[in-house]
Amino acid sequence: MPVLSITRVERAAQSILYIRRRVAKGEVQGMLAECFGTLFGHSQQAGLALAGAPSARYVSTGPGLWTVEAMILLAAPAQSEGEMQAGSLPAGPAAMGLHAGPYEQLADTHAAIERWIESQGFRVGGPPWECYVTDPGQFPNPADWRTEVYWPLASG
Repeated sequence: MPVLSITRVERAAQSILYIRRRVAKGEVQGMLAECFGTLFGHSQQAGLALAGAPSARYVSTGPGLWTVEAMILLAAPAQSEGEMQAGSLPAGPAAMGLHAGPYEQLADTHAAIERWIESQGFRVGGPPWECYVTDPGQFPNPADWRTEVYWPLASG
């Protein structure tokens, strides 16, 4: 099982800059690569301080198109510019799973977190996101990759 752990965490609000697109499931990886390049290039030119690894939020998924946001986490709020939108990840409780291994197995981790949320009596409070902790360029073996997967929990 690619899930190393699942815990309940309290998150502070997190400033982000993101690009939202609607793509087929098979296009997500290419979309993220393209958007991360745009976001990181802009952050360097604008002097934006990063506050974490590249991330992706899955706003909606289905049998056809998915709505996905490629995100960079920022130390301070930024301004929207063109396709890049400023926003924030929500403060509050979340289920956080630590995934080990290739991205192709992330669906197993998401399923484990959803089961954990149900077994703990929690409810989902928003779309999940993934934080790609390990840089595949520095660690080419997918067995070494780590991804934090967050599912916001509903309050009350």
